[in-house]
Order: sequence, then C-alpha cells, then structure tokens
Amino acid sequence: MKPIFLSVLIFTSSLLFFQCGKLYEIYQNNVSGIELTDELIQKYVSAVKALHKLGSDIPKQLAEKGESEATGLELFNQIESIIKDAGFKDYAEFVKVNAKVAWAWNVSQGELGIQKFQNMKDDGLKQIEDTLADPSVPEEAKIELRKAKQKITDDWSHNKKYADISMSIVRPLTNSHDLEIIKRNQKEIMEAYTGIPQNKLKEIDPSLFITK
Repeated sequence: MKPIFLSVLIFTSSLLFFQCGKLYEIYQNNVSGIELTDELIQKYVSAVKALHKLGSDIPKQLAEKGESEATGLELFNQIESIIKDAGFKDYAEFVKVNAKVAWAWNVSQGELGIQKFQNMKDDGLKQIEDTLADPSVPEEAKIELRKAKQKITDDWSHNKKYADISMSIVRPLTNSHDLEIIKRNQKEIMEAYTGIPQNKLKEIDPSLFITK
C-alpha cells in the first residue's frame, strides 16, 4: 500500500506543480511590461472609486434601456471613459494593472491574516502562562488550562502548515517590490475596494491596516 500511496502523492504533487507553472506563465505573459509605482496606484485607486459609483447605476441603466448589445457597448464605453479619465491608456492596460495589484493585494492580506492569528495565538498562550504561574489558581483549573494550551498550539501548527502551503502557491504571482508598493498604499486601496472612507474602516477594525 505504501508504494502505491507514494506514487499517487508524487503524481498529485507533479500535477499541481505543472498547473501552477502554467498559471505563472499565463500571468507573467498577461502582465508583462507593468511595473507598479505609487503614481500608478493612485491612478488605479481613482479608477476603482469612479467605477464603484458607475456600478450602482448599471442596474438602473439596464432596466431603462434593456439588456441589448447596444446597451452593453454603451456601458463598456462608459467604463473605458472612466478608466481613461483616471490616466490609463485603455481598458486593456487597466486590466493588466488590476491583475498585478489584485495578486499583490491578496498576498499582502494573506500575510496580514497569518500575522493577526499568530498575535492572537501568542496573546492567548501568554494569558494561560500567566494564569498557570499564579499560585492562587487551583491545580484542577491548571490541568484544564494546560489542555487548552496544548490545543491552541496544535491548532496553530495544523492551520499554519496549510496557510504556508497556500502562500507558497500565490507568492510567485507577485514580488517584493509590488508588495512594498501595495503595503505603502494599503489604506487607499482598501478604501477604493470597499467604498468605505479610511476613518470609518479604522473604526470598524483598526487591525485591517498594515501601516498606521
């Protein structure tokens, strides 16, 4: 049974590697020539915010004009006009920039999520350790606390393993330069994606932001 299982595992891993390799190749071909800069991100943010406003008007236009080829072309022209007004050459350029920004954004948010869970784990373990060091806490309670500590540690190790595998797959779709640009402009991008002002987002959850 072991040799069969090992063969299946090797085949599955090879297939996954091949599929990822094709994905990386397609991605690089599609975004070739695009280098993220602070200025480009500002244009991107302006375009996304404007597209948000148009998006809420699309159902109304479809209801009034009907879902026809002419209506679709008119909507596309409106979308491309917004994109050009933001400083992009055309729709195709915006799509390439969007791909670069989106993947770098996803990776940065993945890293942020892992860090947040690690902080929660570390805080939880510290609280347990502090309680275990308290001589006034009964031994019966400490037994349960040690079990809870072990469960937290085991759950973290299990989840972190799969998180690391996922991140290892998506990281090749960005690079350290793009991640630096994304993190530097994270607040503006978050505001553009959600349509919620930065001050409101901070009220909802201050930990959403990588930078202060």
